[in-house]
Amino acid sequence: MLAKASQSFTVLAMASESSKLSLPRVLAFAGIGVPLAAIGLPMGVFLAPLYAEELGLGTAAVGLVMMMLRFWDIATDPVMGWLVDCRPTRFGRIKHWILASVPILMLASVFLFLPADGVASPLYLGLWLGVLWLGFTMLQTPYASWVPMIAVDYDDRSRLFLWREILNTGTLLALLIIPTLLALYGDFARREQVMVMGIILLVTLPVSVGLACLFVPDAPPRPEDRPVAFSWPALRTALCDPAVARLLSVEVLIGIAVAATGATFLFTAEDAFGVTALAPVILLVHFVTGFCAMSGWTWLSRRTDKPLVARCICGWSSLTFLIYLPLALNGGGPVLLAFGALVSGIGFGSAPIMLRSMMADVIEREHQLTGESRAGLYYSLNSAAYKVGASFGIGIPYVLLEALAGYRPGSDNGPAEIAGLIWVFVGVPVVAYGLPVLILRNYPLTRKAYAAIKAPAAR
Repeated sequence: MLAKASQSFTVLAMASESSKLSLPRVLAFAGIGVPLAAIGLPMGVFLAPLYAEELGLGTAAVGLVMMMLRFWDIATDPVMGWLVDCRPTRFGRIKHWILASVPILMLASVFLFLPADGVASPLYLGLWLGVLWLGFTMLQTPYASWVPMIAVDYDDRSRLFLWREILNTGTLLALLIIPTLLALYGDFARREQVMVMGIILLVTLPVSVGLACLFVPDAPPRPEDRPVAFSWPALRTALCDPAVARLLSVEVLIGIAVAATGATFLFTAEDAFGVTALAPVILLVHFVTGFCAMSGWTWLSRRTDKPLVARCICGWSSLTFLIYLPLALNGGGPVLLAFGALVSGIGFGSAPIMLRSMMADVIEREHQLTGESRAGLYYSLNSAAYKVGASFGIGIPYVLLEALAGYRPGSDNGPAEIAGLIWVFVGVPVVAYGLPVLILRNYPLTRKAYAAIKAPAAR
């Protein structure tokens, strides 16, 4: 079986060299990252504050609803992974699921981003969030599983991920600059800003999915391919794998850290640093710095080891978030807030790249050992873990702000409440980024261990 798996990998590698995607096709594939980013960024940074403050639901209610709804992904993500692995069509494995996600996402986006007057309630928010996350899973899980099908070697995967990150960052730039321009020159309140973001999503979603389905190949299973069926032992094996368990735990924590930062940044900028209109631009500094640092962290991982670099990224992020405490105590202002965003942003976005690459190593190891490709299963677990963490990243700080700190957005908060806000904004990411440094210590699937696994198959 091992020799057969090795032969399969050789054939795949030769095929990938001869059918390497052209740049226009790579861009068509990467374009799906635009609507994914258009959903992810507004959700915590703009949509949660909108429902909590302007629509009057309160931070605790919004935080609890968003936290509980993301547990829906614990069920839907593995099911979607199983469908990707086990339910291809004669036309392909991926495109039918991605196309099916479009009407679901568009319907939910209309109700969430463009709510009518007087309809907002915890039930309303929970219902349409559930529909949105269902469509998001139907788009994201097949999209992630598409990568090993169209690029099976390391360098080509890097090319796909690079262009996806470029388009993602461009989307983030647009979504952060547009609200600032609307607030400065159009007198748009947060509700109108969110409405514009919803319109952007409704336009880019069908266009990007349509281009990807037209120009990116999606090969159907070959007659000689072994059919993949759902297997409880396979799921149990994945969850009990020490490497997978650690990666999923860290995904949860990274999801908490990223979402908590986005969900509380605007509150902190306005009330702790006295920055209102420029807050989205300063958050943009955080994102752009992280994007610029990605190539440096990736370069370091090629010369050392991915688990080591992942620990360094998380350690840097945990320590540098503490810098916001003295900056706020020194009077705040846009310059000090931008400095904090710059320093802490060096680690932003790079940890998930390392973790996804480490999960790809696990998937390839299992393919070599078993001869079966269960990319859908592993990526669905990965996605579910991150999204559960992201739900905690909104729920935990929002509940802490209202229940412990006594902070109320849009109200006259005193020094004690503002201090509580700062401690929540800093404390949650410090802990969530710091724990992976311990969890990834002595991670089993290092570069050396992976080479030892591949060596027998190469002979």
